[in-house]
Amino acid sequence: MKAFVLIKVEPGKVRSVVEEVSSMRHVKEVYCVTGPDDIIAFLEAEDARDISEVILADLHSIEGINATDTRLVVELS
Repeated sequence: MKAFVLIKVEPGKVRSVVEEVSSMRHVKEVYCVTGPDDIIAFLEAEDARDISEVILADLHSIEGINATDTRLVVELS
């Protein structure tokens, strides 16, 4: 399963949040972006449960993260 997580961060915390998110399990790529969100992280895991655990247990515990918004990748066949 693949997912993109849009992350809103407190001012002045982007660099430290990027460093912490980059080292997390299932996180494959992390980008600082312009627009309403500050960071986009790309996750890849075995299933939705793994993605949920990373978001709820790991991401939400990082100081400086105000909000996350997750987009699951839908595979078309």
